[in-house]
Amino acid sequence: MSETNNNSKRTVFFISESTGITAETLGMSLLSQFPQIEFTYIQRPFIDSVDKVKSLVAEINEMAQSESFRPLVFATMPEENINHLLQQAKCHYYEVFESFLDKIGNDLKAEPVFESGLSHGLVNEKVYDSRIDALNFTLKHDDAMVLKTIGDADVIIIGLSRSGKTPTSLYLALKFGIKAANYPITEDDFQRNKLPTVLLDNHEKLFATKIKAKRLHQIREKRMPNSSYAALSTCKEEIKKVQDLYTQYNLIPMDVTSQSIEELAAQIVRKLHKTGTLKKKLHSWENK
Repeated sequence: MSETNNNSKRTVFFISESTGITAETLGMSLLSQFPQIEFTYIQRPFIDSVDKVKSLVAEINEMAQSESFRPLVFATMPEENINHLLQQAKCHYYEVFESFLDKIGNDLKAEPVFESGLSHGLVNEKVYDSRIDALNFTLKHDDAMVLKTIGDADVIIIGLSRSGKTPTSLYLALKFGIKAANYPITEDDFQRNKLPTVLLDNHEKLFATKIKAKRLHQIREKRMPNSSYAALSTCKEEIKKVQDLYTQYNLIPMDVTSQSIEELAAQIVRKLHKTGTLKKKLHSWENK
């Protein structure tokens, strides 16, 4: 089978004997460097038997035949016989462990054991508990549900409704154990022409968001079609008003229009590193 020169679309498999998180995380990070290509992602976790592998190889081969090009396959398969069978599929095969372990072992002057599932045992119990605590806090303080204790947050994300505050907050909690609250700026705030005192008292924790009107309109339209809330004119008006508030309080917003949750979280984490907030949190984990 010869592959075509059409590079606009590709199918990608993430395969693992376990959850597949490692293969997916690394694979998607690498593929992000090819924005000109549209990828279709297929997850196949818990491929831990020869029968499952044979069925999967047949699926990959059928996909390669129907699309006239071989799918990309990112895998974490330290089991040698399973790994060998997958290599026979009609695909571009990238085994994550194989790509790195030999070189790392050589650099460390040590032999890797090539055993399945070891990475999932490397969980620091204190860090895990801190992340669960942070997640519970973030859920409790989502969308300004509780203002009384919002000052206990490590981060307070503010911005217009549907500007990515909640998913970014949850990601910060789950990934970094950061207690992230969020506050939607609404018409009530515009009428008062001020933010709540509890937010101003925690000015150093505020992270403001901004978004282009067309994108905000698209997001809101999906949630409430043909409503005044989603109207482009409403979005434009709110964006102007919220920028006036940001200027009033000397807040420099993050543009969420085209950034992913991970990119937004990375901006916040970098600032926390600079202020020493994250370093203190990491230190607290070690001393619990």
